[in-house]
Amino acid sequence: MRPSSWTPGYLPLRDAAAWAGVSPRTVKRWIARGLPVYQAGPRTKVLIKPSDIEVFLNRVQAPQPDLNAMAEAVFADLTARAG
Repeated sequence: MRPSSWTPGYLPLRDAAAWAGVSPRTVKRWIARGLPVYQAGPRTKVLIKPSDIEVFLNRVQAPQPDLNAMAEAVFADLTARAG
């Protein structure tokens, strides 16, 4: 579990995965979907900022459906059909 008051600067891929509580393979999928990474050169270690993970996950998070509005719409439709 990550401490809430302290965030490391840059983490290698495996450590970033552990920090996020996911597998390294999941982090690689996130990178393919646009998670920023930092490298000194083409064959150097990939580093990831935990703050970038948080921003990425908030950006790609699916919106939560308004279940109350959906239920009201179904109820209104059923009432209209019955009346």
